[in-house]
Amino acid sequence: MVTLVESAARTSSSNSGALPISQLRFVKVANFFLDVTAAAKLVTDTLNVYIQSSIDGVIWDDFVSFTQVLGNGGAKQYIARWFRDLSPEAELAAPSDKALAAGVRQGPVPCGYWRVAWVIAGGVDKSFTFSISAEIFRK
Repeated sequence: MVTLVESAARTSSSNSGALPISQLRFVKVANFFLDVTAAAKLVTDTLNVYIQSSIDGVIWDDFVSFTQVLGNGGAKQYIARWFRDLSPEAELAAPSDKALAAGVRQGPVPCGYWRVAWVIAGGVDKSFTFSISAEIFRK
């Protein structure tokens, strides 16, 4: 298991930066695990988490979007399974930077760079403690 984002309390939107996963081009399957250990107290506070890919490290495209986490103080866990060798759902699409609906876009993705991005929205006292890890299978 590879830790992509260490567990920490976060109060604002950000990203992990480009992830140093060696030989991304050989990744065939990845199981991504979102572990929310503490959620904001108000149900109107939200956390959206995305796994993204990029050819150039500038333009990012979502290929995993976890189910939105609502603030209610409770712990939540989600798993997303991505398969490179499945037929792509669309051969042509505009990049989707933190806009993909909850789900996984199966099929090949650029292997230059990957990152985790998150969007935290809501009131003043919004805080989510979470980590992201991945189980990566090659060839």
